[in-house]
Amino acid sequence: MSKSLRDQLMKAGLATKQQALKAKTSTKKKKQQAAKTGEMTDQEQRRRELEQERQAQIENDRELNRKLEEERQNKAIDAQVRQLIETNTVSRGRGEAEYKFVYDSKVKKIYVTDEQLNQLTRGLLALAVLGEEFRVIPAPVASKIAERKPEAIVVQNEQTGDLSEEEQDWYADYEIPDDLMW
Repeated sequence: MSKSLRDQLMKAGLATKQQALKAKTSTKKKKQQAAKTGEMTDQEQRRRELEQERQAQIENDRELNRKLEEERQNKAIDAQVRQLIETNTVSRGRGEAEYKFVYDSKVKKIYVTDEQLNQLTRGLLALAVLGEEFRVIPAPVASKIAERKPEAIVVQNEQTGDLSEEEQDWYADYEIPDDLMW
């Protein structure tokens, strides 16, 4: 059976009986005085500090976990967007028509076919950025990508219906040259 530290010190001759009694009464007085005044003893104060540190550590861990989860979700969204763009890219072939657009406050241009140029202006196709490369994708896919990551879509024009008969008749009076490039 183990003895208290006080008993061990007395047996070793490092403390006398009076010193042990004095230490016992002084700690007892401190506890009683702390109870009367409402102050905390050193042990209680240390216990509270440890509890506060533990709560702060738990909060830090929660915040770190939240950030890691958010980062993981962003990576998953990026992977989905990359996959959608790569699988639905429309081949531009040997396009000779220039399509100009604004990206990062700079005017950029890509070469597309005449049909793709028409579809881009009518909103049937859209432009997405994948790394440093611009890709032509169908408008429905661009809408799905815009829901996940809007900054991946560079150009997506509103779909316009064909001209009404009245508008077609009005433009019939004007002759448009075949080689007109905008």
